[in-house]
Amino acid sequence: KNGLAFSHHFAVELPPMAGMSGDTLNVLCKDVEIPGKQIMTLDRNVGIQNEKVVSGFATSDLNMSFYMTNDYGPRKYFDKWMSDMLDEETGNIQWKKGLDGTKGGFAKTITIHQLSKPQARVGFDLGILDINFDLLGNSIYSVQLEDAFPITQNAISLNSQGSIVELQVNFAYTKWTVKKDARGK
Repeated sequence: KNGLAFSHHFAVELPPMAGMSGDTLNVLCKDVEIPGKQIMTLDRNVGIQNEKVVSGFATSDLNMSFYMTNDYGPRKYFDKWMSDMLDEETGNIQWKKGLDGTKGGFAKTITIHQLSKPQARVGFDLGILDINFDLLGNSIYSVQLEDAFPITQNAISLNSQGSIVELQVNFAYTKWTVKKDARGK
């Protein structure tokens, strides 16, 4: 089974947004959830016997937290995404999947990868900087969120404690599917 999986070995793929890359947000992502799924049932009576039958499925919103940089890049990224959904000045609401229902809308694909333990670590020292890279880690379980979009950016708490600023974002999505080893080795 190749040992135990660790929760800190993960990666997220977010869509590019108006010239902003989702790659930086992957590095700044503090935590993310692999979504769950609940099978919905209805009660069915057959004579005197009662049984449950499957009627569909339900998913809950997804949460991600990001460390904030001094340029507030993560906040600006999600501000832009949310303004593409709803123009607060004009009140115009955009189409989730675009006007033709296939492209151009605000709903995007997000992929979450659980990564295996890296096979090798390479590092070097540049005086005050110690740089390490993990090599040959691959995706052991990946889920793709279809038609995902941010629905909440939580308030950012500022205080006198000197802690790192964080941004929590909640996402809605239509469904999720398991992807085959998308990142490879």
